[in-house]
Amino acid sequence: MLRKIVSNTIDRLAAGSRARRLVSAGGLALAALVAAPLARADISTPMLSSLPWRSGASDGGFPCLSDLRHRTLDAITIFIAPPSFAQMVQNTGSWVQQSARKAPLLVVSLALLPKNNAGQFAACAAGSFDAYFSQIGANLQKAPAQGVDVRLGWEANIGSDSHAWGVDTADQVGDYVQCWRHAALALKAGGPRVNVEWTSAKKTQNKALSLAAMYPGDDVVDVIGVHYYDSGPEKNTQVLWDKYYGLSFNGWPWGLGAWLQFAKSHGKKLGVGEWGLWDRGQGAAMADDPVYIDNMYRFFRDNAGDIAYETYLNGMTGLHPLCPGTTFPKSTAQYQLDWGLGQ
Repeated sequence: MLRKIVSNTIDRLAAGSRARRLVSAGGLALAALVAAPLARADISTPMLSSLPWRSGASDGGFPCLSDLRHRTLDAITIFIAPPSFAQMVQNTGSWVQQSARKAPLLVVSLALLPKNNAGQFAACAAGSFDAYFSQIGANLQKAPAQGVDVRLGWEANIGSDSHAWGVDTADQVGDYVQCWRHAALALKAGGPRVNVEWTSAKKTQNKALSLAAMYPGDDVVDVIGVHYYDSGPEKNTQVLWDKYYGLSFNGWPWGLGAWLQFAKSHGKKLGVGEWGLWDRGQGAAMADDPVYIDNMYRFFRDNAGDIAYETYLNGMTGLHPLCPGTTFPKSTAQYQLDWGLGQ
C-alpha cells in the first residue's frame, strides 16, 4: 500500500506527463519515467560565514575548521551508505538529526543502492525501492537544518569497485538513469524541501560511459556536483592548475572549470561536496600543497554566484585533515589566510 501511495505521489509530481515504456525482461515490465519539469526549491540557506558562497566542511571539520578560520561554517556534509535500505531509513531518522543542527545547510551523501542491493538498477527503475526513498525524504524533511541537499548516489562514474551503485557498462546506463530518477522523485515526494544533487568523481576513465547518457535530466536534478581532490596529479604549481582547469577526458569534464561550465550549461549551480589535500602514500611533505588551496579559494570567490556550496573533507586521519593538528602546515596556513581574511 505504501508503495502505491508513493507511486501515485510521483505521478502527481510529474504533472501528468508520465509515459510508460514496457520492456520484457523475464516477464518483468519496467516503467520508464518521463517527467515534466518540477517546481523545485533553490538552496537559500543563510551564509553565516559572511563569505559570498556557502562554505563548510565534512563532519570531521566541526568545530576545528571554524576555529581555524574564525568564521562560522555554512554547510556540513555527511555520508549514509549502510548495507541495507532499512538501515538507511533508520540512520536518516536518528543520528542525522543531530548532525543537522551543526550548520544551516545539511548535505547528505546518500547511497543510491546499498550493499545488499548492489547493481539492482532494474528493480530500482521499476520502483521497487520508492517507498524507502520516500520515507528517507520524510525523515530529512524533519531535519533541524534550514536546507537539505542530497548527493544521491555520488561518484557512480567510478564503477562498482568503489560503490554498490557504480556503473560499469553501457548497458547499465538506461536502468541507472531511471533508478536515479525514481529515487529523486520519491525523495521529494516524502520531503518537498529536499534538493537532489547529481554528483560525480572528477575523472571518468571508463570509455564505455557517456556523460550525456548518464545525466538523469534537468527536471529532476537541482544541483550538479563534483569532487575535486588534489590528486592525479597534485596541482602544486600555477602552471599545473591552469593546465587542468578546463580539461576534459574521454568526453567528460575533468578540470574544475570544465565541471563548472557543464553545470552552467544545464542552468544549475555547482556543488563541491568533497575537496581537499590527499596523501596517497607520497608523504605529507609532497601532499602539502598551498598552491592548490589558494586556487580553490580563488575559484570559489570568483565564481561565487554559480557555487551552491563547498565542503572541505576534513576526515580520514592522515589523508586530508587541516585540523585539529595537521601534517600539512603550509596548506593549513594558506587556508587560514584565505578563508580567514576573505581576500
